[in-house]
Amino acid sequence: MEGLAEAVDSLSSGTNPALFNPTIAVISALILTGTAAFSYGFKLSALIFAVSVVLVLLTRSPICTWAKILMFILTWATLVSIPVPFITLGAPLANLSLGSIELKVSREGLNAMITFISRVVAAAAIFTSFVSIMGWERIVRGLGGLQMPRELTLLLNLSIIHIPLFLREASMMLSAREARIMRKTRFKDVWRVLATVVGDLLLRSYERAWRLEKAIRSRSFTSTGFLRITPPAKIGAKDLLLFSLTLCILTLGVLGGL
Repeated sequence: MEGLAEAVDSLSSGTNPALFNPTIAVISALILTGTAAFSYGFKLSALIFAVSVVLVLLTRSPICTWAKILMFILTWATLVSIPVPFITLGAPLANLSLGSIELKVSREGLNAMITFISRVVAAAAIFTSFVSIMGWERIVRGLGGLQMPRELTLLLNLSIIHIPLFLREASMMLSAREARIMRKTRFKDVWRVLATVVGDLLLRSYERAWRLEKAIRSRSFTSTGFLRITPPAKIGAKDLLLFSLTLCILTLGVLGGL
């Protein structure tokens, strides 16, 4: 969890924030992420994943940080989709016996599981690649260029700042709970002790949000706070090339049925 906090925190600055126009980059990221998330087959997801790898390599972004986030998302998607091959009806591919319980793995369910994982990983890979290049600050600025409400951009900015703090605090609380377990206990009992962290995290998050609201109100004339207004960035050849590539991939997904 501490490593995940460092990975999220490292995405704040970006390796090359001025490479693309923030508004064009956000539009391209949203289109490609949505295309990967709602793709029909494996080919389009693989294509978008390849584009994300190329972007990371060409911009010399920290590939270890990018891969660490993807590995976390891949693990989560795999755990969530494990029941799919067993509950989906179709041609039986294999049989698993757990005592008196017999489970059947269907070919359709296995294909659905692989498709789901590929969608999630491709969508996360392309969006994370844009964030690693632009940085969260330019991403939020791009959302402002799309005329998003200032309240939403402010909330997003605050969430980006506090997510690493939340993860580090959760890691320290888990370490403190584990240090208090002096004797050998069962795995189930250990999880019962560690689950008590949830209540403390909720209370601390509520207290921090309350203090933050008071700080924002005391430093601004409105309840939503003050956002710095920056001049719009110019659109260059790289932005047009990126947007053209995005439209080509979107066209392949819509018309090609990939």
